[in-house]
Amino acid sequence: MKSVFSKLNFRRSASALAAVLLLSFGSAYAKSSPIIEIITSPADQAVTVNYVGVTETSLVFRLDYDNKSAEKFWLIVKNDAGDVVYEQSFKDAHFTRIIHIPKEEGKIHPTFVIRTSNAQIERKFEVARKLSEDYIVTKL
Repeated sequence: MKSVFSKLNFRRSASALAAVLLLSFGSAYAKSSPIIEIITSPADQAVTVNYVGVTETSLVFRLDYDNKSAEKFWLIVKNDAGDVVYEQSFKDAHFTRIIHIPKEEGKIHPTFVIRTSNAQIERKFEVARKLSEDYIVTKL
């Protein structure tokens, strides 16, 4: 009696086995949950701060806060040292403000804070000033 293994083509069986293993590992990987998840609250997603541009004297940011419950909140702007340079309370449901921060030499780190009765949401930025000169040479 001959062995069953002698009748099987080793190359075919090895590639079939590899395909089965890859498919089984792939489906197990797709079904598994990620190890690290970033948890964000709905309030955290309601605040956006974007850099708009620069004027001759200031940096311009736009802050939007979707305050669905129209509850009282505080808008706080802090400087590099963490000192409060602006603080005001509001109750707007759809809040938008354009914020001008004076230009300074070197890097600055403004922090924008929305504080409600049960949450504090911060958006931090680093702004570095870069000067460059461009020369255009035209052959006459």
